[in-house]
Amino acid sequence: MKNNSNKKILITGGAGFIGANFIYKFLELGYRVFVFEKKEANLWRIKKIKNRISLYSPDLTDYKKTEKIISKIKPHIVIHFAAYGAYQKFQQDIEATINTNIISSINLINACNKVGVECFINTGTSSEYGIKTKPISETDVLEPDNLYGITKSTITQYGQMMAKNFNFPIVTMRPFSVYGYFEEKGRLFTDIIRACIKNESLELSHPDSVRDYIFIEDLIDGYLTAIKDIKKVKGQIFNLGSGKQSSVDNVFKTVKKITGSSIKPNYGKIKKAQTEPKNWTAKISKSKRLLNWSPKHNLEQGAKKDIEWFKNNIDLYG
Repeated sequence: MKNNSNKKILITGGAGFIGANFIYKFLELGYRVFVFEKKEANLWRIKKIKNRISLYSPDLTDYKKTEKIISKIKPHIVIHFAAYGAYQKFQQDIEATINTNIISSINLINACNKVGVECFINTGTSSEYGIKTKPISETDVLEPDNLYGITKSTITQYGQMMAKNFNFPIVTMRPFSVYGYFEEKGRLFTDIIRACIKNESLELSHPDSVRDYIFIEDLIDGYLTAIKDIKKVKGQIFNLGSGKQSSVDNVFKTVKKITGSSIKPNYGKIKKAQTEPKNWTAKISKSKRLLNWSPKHNLEQGAKKDIEWFKNNIDLYG
């Protein structure tokens, strides 16, 4: 394995589901890992490796403070996950959405540009596209139908401007629906897996709701590829998805089959948090072409790994 002990990576939003998985991966790869996270964040995902990382809780809405801490750390790589508003059921604070997704992100990008970093990966979202009727390409018109999508698309465009005008080494990844290790309670895969393993009652929204689900290991591979090829792909936007959509009922039946469960879900018991599209599929031809990346796991393969991990870590979920 390549010696990365002198390489410093900064991960924002590191206590979250996706961020935590990246922390574990970069520790495994031998990097020095620095993490930005809110003071009030629950650190249950990274509790056992907390002593192996450098954890900070800076006010990223303050540019001077942001620049000061970035100048102190001098990261080689920055992966930006910190965001607010993705969970439409309970993250509805307009000011927090704007401060976290726009102001903090611009301050972070500007500070990293001034100090100088080798690679900055901004994490966008499929919500930037809005509701589409066919598979979604990176060149499609952005028509976000909520404030979260609007703020995320703003930073995507800001990043492109910084790459074009200031040669800033930034790439924006647009993950579709990520699932995998350390998801919190209340998310689809976690609730289905837990119910199937324990043979408990399961309440779901609608069997026909669709998403393009991507396994966390495949997402990580996409980011790693972009880091390696940053000079070639600087300023680009990439969809990271499976390229296939699956319904909620399909996810349930897949997990049920793997676990051998006999439960039946109660559909219609959970209110939909947002407008449900009939099509939510990523076109990933650009990622395949420029990153030489494609997902290694189909839904059943990813679910098998997720279920096995969940069985070994079920104590984390009570």
